[in-house]
Amino acid sequence: MSEVVETEDGISPAVAQRLQVIAGSMGGGLTMMAGLVAWTYVNGVAKVPAPDHARFINLLTTVAMLVAVSCIVASEILWRRLLKTAPGPLGSRVQSAFIVRMALREGAGFLGMTVAYLAALNGVLRVYPAYWVNLAPYGLFVGFLAAHWPTAERLSAAARETLGSGL
Repeated sequence: MSEVVETEDGISPAVAQRLQVIAGSMGGGLTMMAGLVAWTYVNGVAKVPAPDHARFINLLTTVAMLVAVSCIVASEILWRRLLKTAPGPLGSRVQSAFIVRMALREGAGFLGMTVAYLAALNGVLRVYPAYWVNLAPYGLFVGFLAAHWPTAERLSAAARETLGSGL
């Protein structure tokens, strides 16, 4: 493992590399689950779901979307709080805060993906394609990773923005 060398801002390339591995793993896991949802949908038997299945998926979709919004908001609050109050050098605080930030967003993605999978399994997704909306938290997670892919420079800039110019 590479040696941690703190930069002027406290964010080393080693911290960024560790976060890239974690982010890639999280994104890969969600992508495999999205593939499972798509495979289940494509290979599913065209059946008419029972009304109670559709109501259940509707309830789960509502819960999943509320949880997704809550997780995204909480991820930003915790990102800021951990950067400002966690003990230790800045590199450690950024690493911890970024992992928490990603984990909350990934959790929202997995919940939405699970609801989509259940909808594909029992035919609700085929009859009511609007339930593909359950993949929205996954799309938001992938978009987050694309916009915030962890590099030492991006992490330093994000820390400076959150903590103010006086690191």
